[in-house]
Amino acid sequence: MRYAWINKEYIAKIASTITGGFYAFLGFIGTLVPLDEILSDKMSIWIRGLISAAILVGIWCLFFVAVSIYMTRKNRFKVLSANNGHALYLQYGNIFDANEVIDSSQRRNIVVPVNRCFDTHVDNHIVSAQTVHGATFNSLYASGKYTEESLSMTIGKLLKNTSYESLSEEEKPEGNRRRYPVGTVVDLPGYGTEHFFLWALSTFDSNLKAHTSMQEYALAVQKLIESCNEESEGFPVVLPLVGTGLSRTKKDQQAVLKYLINAFRINKDEINCDIHIVVRDDMKNEIAIMNIK
Repeated sequence: MRYAWINKEYIAKIASTITGGFYAFLGFIGTLVPLDEILSDKMSIWIRGLISAAILVGIWCLFFVAVSIYMTRKNRFKVLSANNGHALYLQYGNIFDANEVIDSSQRRNIVVPVNRCFDTHVDNHIVSAQTVHGATFNSLYASGKYTEESLSMTIGKLLKNTSYESLSEEEKPEGNRRRYPVGTVVDLPGYGTEHFFLWALSTFDSNLKAHTSMQEYALAVQKLIESCNEESEGFPVVLPLVGTGLSRTKKDQQAVLKYLINAFRINKDEINCDIHIVVRDDMKNEIAIMNIK
């Protein structure tokens, strides 16, 4: 019920549309069969009106419940259409699940937000294992595709033509000290059909606290959209709801989601593949996705 409640505006709109259609159908039936005889003409017009209103509300409630049940079984919603039959989708799920894309047998590009130094050491200090960054790298290590050292070398080679600033030990006491421009994207081959788009988003301060300003986030999103156009090769891109670390409230997470949708909408001509923005399953009762258009 919580899931239906946070999406109540969208569900109510559909229920109202169906109810209107149902009453239009009854109106058509009424031209063939008199329906005004259902209620006794001995009743006052006020009683008949109240009964009719109660029936209308009851029918609307039934349709609201029916739509709610149907929608709880639907995880993916098409938000906008793009070039060559591609689309932007909004869905609940797990970015690492192959079934998040329409054709799970083809290549998929998974966006992984990382810090701007592309640190590879997952120590729950510089990189937390609980983040998408840490979970992705630990998965790559466990698969045998990379070691921490080989991954660092591979990323370095992929960034060889990208400018960076060198940080001092005072500016960043631990980890990599090459800081790349916000929004930099590295296309890292994974295992099987997966590619990981490592997306430089957060900046460390001298206390190793990661942060991202709204201006940096906006620039990073624009660069990501451009990279999806250039690097996806037409294969779907899976993007987690990122940037929620900018604030801690559910309201602001919803705002970040709307910002992402609007950014892709403005750059619709740049979309040459399916884009899947994925909200974690455990946020299904907190983040509404049905009514975001």
